[in-house]
Amino acid sequence: MRNIKLNIEYDGTDFAGWQVQPGQRTVQGLLEEKLSSMLEEKISVLGSGRTDAGVHAAGQVANFKTSRDIPLKAFDEGLNSRLPRDVAILQAEEAAEDFHSRFDAQSRRYRYQMIFRRSPLRERCAWRMTYRADPAVLQDLAGQILGQHDFTAFASAQAEVNNFICRVEKAEWSFADDRWTFEIRANRFLHNMVRILVGTMIDMARGQMDHKDLPNILAAKDRTLAGKTAPACGLCLMEVYY
Repeated sequence: MRNIKLNIEYDGTDFAGWQVQPGQRTVQGLLEEKLSSMLEEKISVLGSGRTDAGVHAAGQVANFKTSRDIPLKAFDEGLNSRLPRDVAILQAEEAAEDFHSRFDAQSRRYRYQMIFRRSPLRERCAWRMTYRADPAVLQDLAGQILGQHDFTAFASAQAEVNNFICRVEKAEWSFADDRWTFEIRANRFLHNMVRILVGTMIDMARGQMDHKDLPNILAAKDRTLAGKTAPACGLCLMEVYY
């Protein structure tokens, strides 16, 4: 059996997320449908992680196994010709037989974008904000989440895990007049973790919450103490590291 690794880009606006869900349009479901039709065998696609409804990816990684002996270009050029405009295969390559896109990943990097004016071209991939926050406070808060912490307070109630410990390797904001960006890289992420972190930091940097309380919120492990969940549209999975 061949093990094929795919690098994938998609606009998550019109998807119910990555993972297959009955009766819903999902990225995983779409890829499995098109690959199974193209290869004339049942294909199961494994992703590096689940993105929620409305979340995008510039560098999602997936893999699948097939018995078909066809050229690699069929898995990017051929598959792309069957996919809708909001999904693209950036690269297809042969992987080791035991490669697993999720379990072999060492870390992942996400980007969250905010804009401050109406933009028909950019609003699908950014949170349009009608207010400003204090950049210095945001940068200070980003520094406080570096390292290993229990992020229970920044996970949704639907998080289906027993371990809430994550190691954040990078967390920083960048600021332009019309766009603010938050980048974070960690060994693992909890459900809605990045969006809750962004929402909380914005609330603190606007003065709606005390920015000195972040260590206490982490220690309390209580979701109700953290801020709002930022909209899905601003979040994008940028890269998976192996």
